Amino acid sequence: MPPAPSPSRAVPLPLAFERYFEIALYLMVVAGFSTLASTRALDLPTLWLVTGALLFRGYLLVGRRPPLLAERWTNFLTVAYMAFYVSDYLLISRAFLAATVHLVLFVMLLRLYSAQRDRDYYFLSVLSFLTVLAASVLTVDSMFLVAFTGFMLMAVTTFILMEMRHASAKAAIRPQDSSD
Repeated sequence: MPPAPSPSRAVPLPLAFERYFEIALYLMVVAGFSTLASTRALDLPTLWLVTGALLFRGYLLVGRRPPLLAERWTNFLTVAYMAFYVSDYLLISRAFLAATVHLVLFVMLLRLYSAQRDRDYYFLSVLSFLTVLAASVLTVDSMFLVAFTGFMLMAVTTFILMEMRHASAKAAIRPQDSSD
C-alpha cells in the first residue's frame, strides 16, 4: 500500500482541477491538430512549425511554467497576421482553404500561448474543433475516424473538467479546516 501524501506535498483541489484542465485542453488541441495532420494536406513548413510550437508548449506545461504572451503582443500579432493572410491567399497558398487553415492554426497557437481567461479557453476549444472540421473537409480516409475518436475523447474530458473548474470557482461552500 503506498504511503499517504504528506500535508506539505498535497495539492489543493482547485489547483489540481486547474492542472488537469490545462493538460486536457492541451491534449485536445494536440488531438485536433493530429487529426488535421493525418490528412497529409498540410505543407511541410506549417506541419513542422505547428508541431514544434505544440511540443514547446507541452514542455512548458510539464515544467509548470506559464507561457503567457502579453495581450498587447497578441493584438499586434493578430493584426500583423491579417496582412499575412491576404498575401498567403494571393501569393503563397493560392487557395482559400489552405490560407484559412493557416489562419486557424496561427490563432490557435496564439491563444494556446496567451490563454488567461475562461473565454480564451472556450475560444481555444472552438479553434481545436475547427482543425477537426478542416480535416473532415480534406480527407475521406479511415484514419480520420481514429483521430476523430481520440479528439472526441479528449473533448469530453476537457469539457467535463472545464465545467468542474467553473463550478468550483463559483462554489459557496468551502472545505472546513481540519483543525476545527
